[in-house]
Amino acid sequence: MSVASQETVPNAVTSTVPQQKELNAETVTTMATAFLKRIGHKGGLKPRRVSLEGEVYTVEVETKKFTAVVRIGNSTREIREYDVQPKSEESSFSVNPKMILIIFAVSAAVTAGFHFMFPIIGL
Repeated sequence: MSVASQETVPNAVTSTVPQQKELNAETVTTMATAFLKRIGHKGGLKPRRVSLEGEVYTVEVETKKFTAVVRIGNSTREIREYDVQPKSEESSFSVNPKMILIIFAVSAAVTAGFHFMFPIIGL
């Protein structure tokens, strides 16, 4: 006596295309900084602002010398536009702690030199 077995296999619909998760500010920032590194701007990228305007994310990135704006399509996940501009200097003279220390050291050395040189030369 032979027994025929019938297995029922549920119809499974599988997609060969993996689902892409939705873009968010962190993902777009990573995409923008990676893009800027690929085109040659490797040093010190600092993301400053991310905004979503319609279907386009806008990412602003700064370094010491330039400011970049990268626009990425939300649905296509592609870089639609980018703009790299040199930073505008707000003031040509900037005071930092290192400069203050150097100026103080030089002025102290000059003062000490005058203090000891005047009695030597008789003034």
